Amino acid sequence: MQTTFAPLLLAGLLASDGAFALTAADQYGSPAGAQFTQRTIVIDSQTRYLNVIHGETVTIRSGNGSINWYFDGIGVTFDLAKIMPAAATGQMVRVYVEPGPLN
Repeated sequence: MQTTFAPLLLAGLLASDGAFALTAADQYGSPAGAQFTQRTIVIDSQTRYLNVIHGETVTIRSGNGSINWYFDGIGVTFDLAKIMPAAATGQMVRVYVEPGPLN
């Protein structure tokens, strides 16, 4: 019984490998409706980083583009270009996500 169970267990684990992959939403959060935004952050050529709070919804503006974003991912720091490729202003802008009051 043990000799047939181990290969079946291994096959099941290998087959389910993709089921545990993190999505971009898991890592960074997700787009949100404008009605849910709590504040607006404007990115310009001098911006190097922005601070947000986990669970916060913000509007981010850069040049002529903007996004509304709900920060509920597991990422604590990442490049803004991960969620807003149009924000390329010639420099890297880092997003720092602080723990929210419920974290």
